[in-house]
Amino acid sequence: MGYDVRVVKSAEVAESRKDRDPFFDNARFLAVVLVVVGHTVTLFPPNSATHPAVLLLQTFRMPLLIIITGHLAQNFVFNDSKVRGLVTGLALPYLIFEVFYATYAWATGAAAFNLQILLPTYLMWFLMSVIIWRLTVPFWRNVRWPLAIAVALTLISYTHEMPHELTLRRLFALLPFFVLGVCLKREHIKFLKKPGMSAAGVLVLAAGVTFYYTGGRYVPEYWTYWDRGYRWLGVGAFPGVFIHLGVLCLATVLAAAVLSLVPSRRTWFTPFGTKTMYAYLLHGLGIMTVVYFGLHRTEFVQTVPGVLISAIAAAAVATLLCTPPVVRATRCLIEPKAEWLFRRRTQTTAASGHVGARTPTTCSMSPTRTRAAAGRPSRQGES
Repeated sequence: MGYDVRVVKSAEVAESRKDRDPFFDNARFLAVVLVVVGHTVTLFPPNSATHPAVLLLQTFRMPLLIIITGHLAQNFVFNDSKVRGLVTGLALPYLIFEVFYATYAWATGAAAFNLQILLPTYLMWFLMSVIIWRLTVPFWRNVRWPLAIAVALTLISYTHEMPHELTLRRLFALLPFFVLGVCLKREHIKFLKKPGMSAAGVLVLAAGVTFYYTGGRYVPEYWTYWDRGYRWLGVGAFPGVFIHLGVLCLATVLAAAVLSLVPSRRTWFTPFGTKTMYAYLLHGLGIMTVVYFGLHRTEFVQTVPGVLISAIAAAAVATLLCTPPVVRATRCLIEPKAEWLFRRRTQTTAASGHVGARTPTTCSMSPTRTRAAAGRPSRQGES
């Protein structure tokens, strides 16, 4: 008896929406808003009143987004459905926007047309890194001490010069946050949502603000770019390793503090959590336009009110870019169907989504490997 693929797909979509955890949609939306705000305010010339706050945001905004991305990708396996999703959800948008950004830079006179697929333009490094990180998910789920291995790799990577291709420096520098996300379990999230944890999160962020405004030379400014080795940072390998570990811990604690403040219930911005790719990819055009017209050098944005208003405007733009009208207008660029690219699947394969795929195990942050529980429901909302 044949399957009605459309009925099966509709049922799966309905079930996915029903079981979707609003916490992760809320967290992903807020993380992308912070990224857009961060990209905006870092354009402005630093001043003593706002620069420490900008550095604080810079320390944890990308680690926060990457932790969430890793968690939502923890069920990645090599089957037809997941691989096709990787191609249409990340690889094709990467290629499309690489061409788009190169063309935009040429059209505005910012740079000559220079399309190099292996050298991501501006914020496209994130998509390139996520593609590679996601392909490594089965490895992290199956090895012992995945987080320790990831940290060791990033520490070692800082002792060597890295080629610019594939953004290898940032790929290794931020790898521990992705692996941390892969290893997170529901009980870890529940721990962050316990009574009193939100108050603890506020205290941690307040302590962070105090440290960044009073820490002086101890504030890890250049470390938070995540793209420079120990030699460029002016430290030897031995002290650099300990400073590096401290920065990794600092970013993780700040990200956890933000997660403790994320609402677990559905909110007005929960639906936007599934469309954060639109905000991430499209806001770069706005940033390039601001630079083209020189708006980032005006006297107004060098004042405290100017920075605050710019941050609010950036958050509003990020929200706008996740709304249905923008999604409908740009879906062909960011969520291309590209059925022409793949071999035709049988009805049985289309209904099941894979052939002979194994149920993924969940990695453990302890030395003992965790066995996958039989019948465990799959996590919804994978990015």
